Amino acid sequence: MSVATATARTPAARVIEMAGRGHRSLPVLVVLAIIWAVFYSQSSAYLSFRNITNLTLQIATTAILALGVVFVLLVGEIDLSSAVLSGVCAAIAAGLAVNSGLPLALAVAVAIASGMAITLIEALVITFGVPSLIVTLGGMVILQGLILVVLPPEFTVNVAGTSFAKIAGTAVPAGASYVLAALGTLAFAAYRAFQYRERISTGARTSPVSVVVPVVLTAAVLFGGVHILTRQRGLPMPVLIVAVMLLIAWYFTTQTRYGIHLYAVGGDREAAQRAGIPVRRMVVYSFLILGACAAVAGMVDASRQLGVSVTSGAGPLMLNAIAAAVVGGTSLFGGRGSIWSAILGALVIGSISNGVQLLGLTTEVQYFATGSVLIIAVAVDVVLTRGSLWPGRR
Repeated sequence: MSVATATARTPAARVIEMAGRGHRSLPVLVVLAIIWAVFYSQSSAYLSFRNITNLTLQIATTAILALGVVFVLLVGEIDLSSAVLSGVCAAIAAGLAVNSGLPLALAVAVAIASGMAITLIEALVITFGVPSLIVTLGGMVILQGLILVVLPPEFTVNVAGTSFAKIAGTAVPAGASYVLAALGTLAFAAYRAFQYRERISTGARTSPVSVVVPVVLTAAVLFGGVHILTRQRGLPMPVLIVAVMLLIAWYFTTQTRYGIHLYAVGGDREAAQRAGIPVRRMVVYSFLILGACAAVAGMVDASRQLGVSVTSGAGPLMLNAIAAAVVGGTSLFGGRGSIWSAILGALVIGSISNGVQLLGLTTEVQYFATGSVLIIAVAVDVVLTRGSLWPGRR
């Protein structure tokens, strides 16, 4: 780009370029704050400790499934079958743990392995050359039939009063929750300090503020979250499951070679192939992760609902999971996004649903709001991807 061209860029173009390079979570946080402010203005109970706890429990399933969707979107693919897959895996786990009497840990392991096996088959077909949209759409229909096969003749499994119900019914005591928050803060502080020393050793100019501020913010979020969520019985187990899965995903996507390859494949598949990155293998890995996340999401949801039926994994779950990933900042075009998109997007989608239910509004209001937010998020992603507000311009 010439000096004259760079100088001629409009302020809007410069803002779009800056937003495209990072900080995609900032607009999401602003939208979330607006949603909370609007609903709180209508009902003070919206931001009460009790309702915030209910909100976190309501979005747990969507957040876990959206986490798996993020991995698939990052490599430039899409999946439409994972919601129904979550119901199938929940039916497998509940059937083994409740009807067959297997230990819960073994039933959970079998369900996760089943989810990964199914997505492995889908991934192999996709790497063969069939578009992921078609493969997973067909897979969704097949899985709708498979759940009828997996369920018992009465087409339902009641898990109330069993060990399976403890997956979502267990709560970590407040004292232990604060210890976990302290450990998380210390671990993050050590990580930021290590990064600071690395930058200093390379001669890069940096300030201790780059360590102190993120650590303080992280501590405020962790301890504030624990304070709010432990006001009832303790820290809900689904919240802890989501947190652990997010941390594991964050580590592998940002601190390992796998993460570098993941973004490279989604950013430019041909260039990644020329660089020696195993593109097909990376696609398979992403779908395997989605299969595991779908299984966990299904079991958490079944434990919360105290049962599995033919409707498990149905309804708006698939739409909400994809919407959460996209609204949270993950690009539909691959190569851009973060695993934190899952929780941020799930908070946005869940906050709308929770507010609509709390105020007693009609269901269509929720659909209108969710659909509008999704369209706006994709439109923003398109603008950031092409670097201009208008088609055909850069």
